[in-house]
Amino acid sequence: MKKKRQILISILFSMMLIFTATSFNKNSSEDKILSKIVPVTITAKAAVTPYHTPTADPIILLFIWLTSGYNLQPENQYSYVNNPKTLYTDSGRSVVDALLGLLSSPHYTWYQSTDGQNWTQMSQTSKELTVTPSKVGTVYYQQMTRWYGLIPGLLDTIVYSKVAFITTFPNPIAATDLSVKANDKYLYNNQSNAVTTYVTGTPTPVDATGNIVWKVDNTSLATVDSRTGLVTANKNGESGTVRVTGTMANTDGTSASGFVDIKIGGGLDDQTVDEGQKTNFTIQGTFDEEPTNVVWHKVDTSGKDTVVNNNNSEPLIYTTPDTVYADNGTKYYAVLTVTSGDSTTTVTTNKANLTVRKNIVPDVSINNTIFNNSYEDHNSENTTISNVAENDKVMHQINIKDGNLNSALTRAEVEIKLPKTSQVDGIKVNGQDFSDYTNVTDPDNSQGSVLTIRNLNFATTKDFTIEINSTVGKNEALSFDSVVSVNGYDTNGKLLGRYLPGQELKLNFADNSISLQAKDWNYKTINSHTTSSLLDREKVEGSHLEVVDKRRNKQALTLYLSQKEPFKSDEKILNSEMRYYQANGNYEILNENGTLVSETIADETLDSVTWLDHEGPKLYIGNGVHKAGVYTAKLEWSLVESVK
Repeated sequence: MKKKRQILISILFSMMLIFTATSFNKNSSEDKILSKIVPVTITAKAAVTPYHTPTADPIILLFIWLTSGYNLQPENQYSYVNNPKTLYTDSGRSVVDALLGLLSSPHYTWYQSTDGQNWTQMSQTSKELTVTPSKVGTVYYQQMTRWYGLIPGLLDTIVYSKVAFITTFPNPIAATDLSVKANDKYLYNNQSNAVTTYVTGTPTPVDATGNIVWKVDNTSLATVDSRTGLVTANKNGESGTVRVTGTMANTDGTSASGFVDIKIGGGLDDQTVDEGQKTNFTIQGTFDEEPTNVVWHKVDTSGKDTVVNNNNSEPLIYTTPDTVYADNGTKYYAVLTVTSGDSTTTVTTNKANLTVRKNIVPDVSINNTIFNNSYEDHNSENTTISNVAENDKVMHQINIKDGNLNSALTRAEVEIKLPKTSQVDGIKVNGQDFSDYTNVTDPDNSQGSVLTIRNLNFATTKDFTIEINSTVGKNEALSFDSVVSVNGYDTNGKLLGRYLPGQELKLNFADNSISLQAKDWNYKTINSHTTSSLLDREKVEGSHLEVVDKRRNKQALTLYLSQKEPFKSDEKILNSEMRYYQANGNYEILNENGTLVSETIADETLDSVTWLDHEGPKLYIGNGVHKAGVYTAKLEWSLVESVK
């Protein structure tokens, strides 16, 4: 027993030395010699020379082999003494090779090496190789597959697998976890031959000695070989996602599991899009060789098949134009051509359905105008009328349109705010008298009322012109905002939205009056000996004379300022004069006859008066001794209207 233990320790130590010496060469070209799952902690890649250079991985388009080779390489295995292990392989020929050797069949030859250098041919000729190791160590294996008929050597196809090893330990090693992956995660279900892929599992630790058993959760979508992990998609057009689960059982009764999801379909998924939007149809799946040509087809609802232009820079993605509801139910498919060497093949995807969701969102636009049929004074947009007086005839015109023919809007109510004193004379909708309305006091504005026009039927008509005629009453306010809004409802009476116009309507009232509001102003304090001095006014906030001109018929006006009395303090009279300065520096002395301040022409509004510092009334102090006091004078503003 002691001697055996010493030998085992020596073997393990040698393996560790080899790993240390080769772990710095992970990018060596020798990497390609071994199978894709190589536990770098155990074996030496650089130390192995294969019996024959492995054949390059085949190029396979779905089920069509464009080149010959192995699509399932023998995997590295870990075992313990007297525990059998099986190496699985799968190989195939290109379309060209298969045609040349139409009557030939595959024959299998296995080679083994105990040192990775010297190889011997094994007696087993089966596709799968089962080995029951009897001692600790590592043995390397490589398979040759040769297709030949009655006369070997004539048009034979020969391929070689990558090298795999079986490393044997004295005792089992349990797996604690299992990572699963698939060569392809999308399989076609609409081809003449079943499309396949392989799943593989990597345990933790990587040298676990159990075997993986595979299963699927939905056999109507795909099946799996429980030993090899070969997943085969259905050919019946059943689409969905199948979950493939691998389980590695340990000798102690525990196990480790992992899974991978594989999508099964015809290459294209159905698409759903809102009307007016684009959508993409994307060809799915993995292609070893890029398609040399992709032609997209559209099948309309009548069954007409046409080739369509694809403006997408990626040929495997077709982008539709902006959709309309008439596109609902059309189908798209693609025909792919792949050329590799002398082999050319085509693949046709499924016909994917395009569902266009009808756009039922209302597209409401509102246009408002207002007219005074009694007096024409309005802005260019016909949204403001001015100089509106009592008994004027005012017309509101509201145009409402739903631009979406498929809109869910079937009924609408129009609300418009009117001056409270206005009398509604009549309403027309699309030229016809309309009586379904109410007019009540506005709860938010004591000066207004709310006119509601009800039950406009948008199910049959999408465009309404509403005409509201009213007579204006007496109004104390200077202006009124006539706000319009539309409430839209669907067939169930559900409120879809409250829609507002882009324009605001305004009525500016006139009462044929003009009012003047004068402000007092002061001059600075003087002493008793101030003589020959011109005093400026102290600053005044706003205008010196506020004018509100609400005349509708504006005649020409002249505005005068006069001084009726001199500056006095009790009975004392200040030796002074009021001088009214013009902008050019000239002045007139104010007296009781009046000095012209401003004037207007017909139809012109009289503005408020605001003097600059160098303009208007200034106080000139004359010679003499001035007695103390607070001196004031009375000035008078007067208007003269031209009458024609």
